[in-house]
Amino acid sequence: MDEINFTEPTPHIAVNKEQLMKILSNRNKKWGIALGIILVSMVVAAILLPRLSSAPDKMALHITKELTLPELTGPFQVGRTTAYMVDNNRAALPDANTPRELVVTIFYPALPDAHATPGPYADAVLAKAYSSAMLTEDSAGALDHIHAHAYVDAPADHTAGEFPVLLFSPGGGEQPVFYTALLEQVSSMGYVVVAVPEPFDTPAIPLPDGRVLSSSQRAEWCAQSAKCQTAMQKGEAGMQEMTNLLKDDRAKDMMFTLDQLEIVNQENQILAGVLDLKHVGVFGHSFGGASSVRLAQLDKRIDAVAVLDSDLFLAIPEDSLPLSQPVLHMTAENMDATAQELADIRQRTDLAVAYLRQTTPYYFRHIAGTTHQSFQTDAMFLAPYISFGGEGVTLYSEKTKPARITHIISTYVLAFFDQHLKHLDQPLLKGTSDAYPEITTTP
Repeated sequence: MDEINFTEPTPHIAVNKEQLMKILSNRNKKWGIALGIILVSMVVAAILLPRLSSAPDKMALHITKELTLPELTGPFQVGRTTAYMVDNNRAALPDANTPRELVVTIFYPALPDAHATPGPYADAVLAKAYSSAMLTEDSAGALDHIHAHAYVDAPADHTAGEFPVLLFSPGGGEQPVFYTALLEQVSSMGYVVVAVPEPFDTPAIPLPDGRVLSSSQRAEWCAQSAKCQTAMQKGEAGMQEMTNLLKDDRAKDMMFTLDQLEIVNQENQILAGVLDLKHVGVFGHSFGGASSVRLAQLDKRIDAVAVLDSDLFLAIPEDSLPLSQPVLHMTAENMDATAQELADIRQRTDLAVAYLRQTTPYYFRHIAGTTHQSFQTDAMFLAPYISFGGEGVTLYSEKTKPARITHIISTYVLAFFDQHLKHLDQPLLKGTSDAYPEITTTP
């Protein structure tokens, strides 16, 4: 694939220091443990320090039966392919002398052969790399027991013309494959969904030449980088500095990906002529939600933004200029949190709401019976089989099951993008719905 240069400078965003330090001092919320990362609170230092200073802990994933994700309900079957991209104008890591390399996963409406069968949940090279980096030895082959619905490298469906494009940014330290149930369902409704993992934050990104980019490599970089070590010694202020840098990196990765998709739409044997790059949205979970907002600030090609349970990491202070794009803001109940933790979360959510609701239209949707990691849809289905040191995880309430939560998230995400990319009127966005009693619309 041809390479596209990226040289646009990043605008400076001021930070309300007094407010930042006040909130940082209260950020002690611990989320559950899921999919290879100890998911701490949205405390900037707590999120960043483990990822910069050490390799992530390994997880036991003992799947005792074949696990199939929910059937897709859209009118289209779904294909899946990957694209390798190199940005020669950006370093792989700060101070590095190698270029930035990306491997994005693309879900798209497809017309597979009549005798074709869906591909593996994770390609063999990804499954091997992820298992080696993140799973205990006795969990080998666990991902082989998970079954999804996309057909690998299937011909694209050209019968309906072009499809709007959605960029997706996963949570911090998360592997995009564990959002498959959500991403496949969205694509089945007539979207090209492009998942953009962050190099060196994502646990494992296999490259075409056999190398693997891993989160442990960033920890090694930090140990040798004067800039990183200096930031860590500054405490919260240094961590905020590094967080802003990483968030900008993610936004620039997505901008570069969007540039490259122009070439994909012209030259790729599978996807040429399928991407409607005049109608582009972005959505992301947790740190990916903050990065999606950052992308929308920097790139006016973005027409709509969906933020999935992200407090924006105080990267966007209240006095920032509002976005020009419509915003969907979804939050979790955090039913696993203590009263003090809920108060801290409420304070952070209020800051995010204060910034995002400056945008018109702004849609707020809160889902009962959920945790922060419920938005990482596949994690809920895997939760019964996950353990760290013999301890399990809780990612949803007994009354609200994974399939139902996945359905709610995908339904509202689709309604939002259908309204603002396909210009189809969506009554679901006008208020509460008897069909979704789990949803409240008031922050």
